[in-house]
Amino acid sequence: MAKILVVENDAGNANVLHLELTEQLHRVKTINDAALLEKMIDQFHPELIVMDILLDQCDGRQLCFDLKRSVKTAHIPILLITAMLESQIYTVPIVADKVMLKPFDYDELARTVNSLLATS
Repeated sequence: MAKILVVENDAGNANVLHLELTEQLHRVKTINDAALLEKMIDQFHPELIVMDILLDQCDGRQLCFDLKRSVKTAHIPILLITAMLESQIYTVPIVADKVMLKPFDYDELARTVNSLLATS
């Protein structure tokens, strides 16, 4: 299946996402430090990035904006996930391919991932 990079600073959430995505037969790498994002993209060549908005040192929305602005990474679909209230999410422009609110249904996660991979 596809290579998926998960960017999530909460170890518990990262483990659950890793488990769910590997059960769907995807190859999954997880990082908990946004500073490692560019290096991991260069090494792993993900076909999809699943990223939390609320990261320790930065905002996933800004990281997403930077990735979409770069010729090198603009083609990679990005699924932003968050526990924020929906009204708070859009206070910063969103260029992600999809946003999902936590907690989410794992069947919905699978459908969303498959949809994003099919359109990339």
